[in-house]
This record gives sequence, structure tokens and C-alpha cells, in this order.
Amino acid sequence: MNIIKGLIVKDLLQLKSYRKTLIIFIVIMFIFSVMNQQQTEMINIFSMMLILGFGMFGIATFSYDEMSKADKYIMTLPITRKQIVLSKYILIIGATIIGGILGGIISFAIYYIMNQQIIDIQYLLYILIGEMFGIGLIQSIEIPCIYKYGAEKGRFFVFFITFLIVFLIGGIFFLYKKIVMPMENFNFIKENLKFILENYMPVILIASTIIFYWVSYMISKKIYSKKEL
Repeated sequence: MNIIKGLIVKDLLQLKSYRKTLIIFIVIMFIFSVMNQQQTEMINIFSMMLILGFGMFGIATFSYDEMSKADKYIMTLPITRKQIVLSKYILIIGATIIGGILGGIISFAIYYIMNQQIIDIQYLLYILIGEMFGIGLIQSIEIPCIYKYGAEKGRFFVFFITFLIVFLIGGIFFLYKKIVMPMENFNFIKENLKFILENYMPVILIASTIIFYWVSYMISKKIYSKKEL
């Protein structure tokens, strides 16, 4: 565990230069959210941008490692490739969770300051979980692509695959709305589906996010174990 901790500390030290950028970003988003009349919409955007921003800071360490050829040096130490991959996932997932927590706290504060009332906590949690699910899905695709093709080429494949996923989800939603929903025979299915979504959606999203990360980790570990450095 000390080895993984050391690898994470190494990545965090690489990200020190981002501190000022991150603070400026949070301040600008906070001011813009406070000044905007549509507080609810801005809270959603603010929290999503923080989750995405913190997650991308973790992803940025791949570029640093690639430019400095850090992996070649690291592999001269008593460290396994599995530990290197695991440290990246812990860093990225941890940063994403911190972004979600910070986004939730600041969003709560913005809404209270501007409206003098407490925002619906359940609504805010649903939004944060949904945003972390979406960003977690993208990260789960992005990390194996980076391990396979490198930091620069990997982003191109991520964009392409993400586009396909969004297109597929959009197509399924369109077919459901235009074909399934109008059919009276599917009323029983629709009622049960609505009940599941209203009562178990957070659990489904959290479980799905964990599965995405786990599958992504297993793929990345396999790719990196065979990669020539």
C-alpha cells in the first residue's frame, strides 16, 4: 500500500501547478452562478464542471508521465504494473469524488445565499450521482484508451467512442418514446419501470459506475501488462 501511496503522491506533486488554475476556475464559476438568475440550472452546471474538472486533473497525469517518460524510470523500482494502474484509478476516482463533494457543498451554499432557503437535498444528491455516473462512464472509456494508444491519440478514440455511446443511448430513448410508450400493452412495464427509476435510480447509477470502473481497471491492467515501455 505504501508503494501505491507513493505513486499517488508523485502524481499529486505533478499537479501542483494546477492549484491556481483550479482556484480561479472555482471563483469564476461561483461568481457566475451567483449572478445568474437561473440558480437551479447553474447549480447543475457548476457541480458538473467541478466533477469533470477534478477528474480531468487526474487524467492530466498521463500526459506528464508520457512527456517525461516516467514509466521507464518507475519500472526500474520494485513496483509492479498492476500497482501503477491501480494508483491511477485511485487518484482519478478519488479526485472525481472530491469534485462531487465540493460541488455539492458550494452548490448548496449558492442556492441558500441567493434564495434564503435550503435546496432539496434529495434533488441535489440525484443530480450529483447522475453527473458522476456520466463522467465515470467517460473516464472508464478514456483510461484504457490512453493506456492503449497514449495520452494524445487516446483522447481521439475517447471522443469517437463517447459519440457512439451517446448516439446509441439517444437512439434507444427515441425508440422507447416513439414506439414503446404509445403502446397500451406496455402500460404494466412502463409503470414498473417508472417505479424502479423513481425509487432505485441512485442505487442503479452508483452500482453501474462501480462496475464501469472495475471493468475499465481490468482492461487497463491487461493492456499495460503487455505494453512495451
